[in-house]
Amino acid sequence: MTGQKWKGLFIRAIRLYTLLVTLIIVIMMILGSLLDRDRVFSYDAFLSPLIYALIGTVATVITRSDRELSVRSLIIRKVISLLLIEGAIILIALNAETIPTEKSWVIPGLAIGVFAVFVLTHIILYLIDRREAGKLNADLARFQEKQMDGSPAAG
Repeated sequence: MTGQKWKGLFIRAIRLYTLLVTLIIVIMMILGSLLDRDRVFSYDAFLSPLIYALIGTVATVITRSDRELSVRSLIIRKVISLLLIEGAIILIALNAETIPTEKSWVIPGLAIGVFAVFVLTHIILYLIDRREAGKLNADLARFQEKQMDGSPAAG
């Protein structure tokens, strides 16, 4: 992998990580407000979104590909990525003393929250990529117009 590809991968990973941290905090706030109002958190609670986002970023980077994928292959990779993330988060929850997994709503709530963050993340990243692609296409069209206007054959 070239230096430029590593740089691109790093930038995409940082963008994904930041987006995931934000969405995880929002989901935790919503689920906590709705389902676990009486819980008081320590400062350790600030660490969990960072860890969960790291898990999501690593799972996505692991399942990425440099070559263009068919729709089927892309969907399979996304499902594998989602299963890796869901499995890791639920495993952490089952082993963490601070997460009340004895309550019946916790594991389903986590699974739904992870799924919601996963879907929202991919929608937001798609919209960002689409906007960037549109800008690149517009820039390319302007460049090609300039080339056509400036060439001796165009006239």
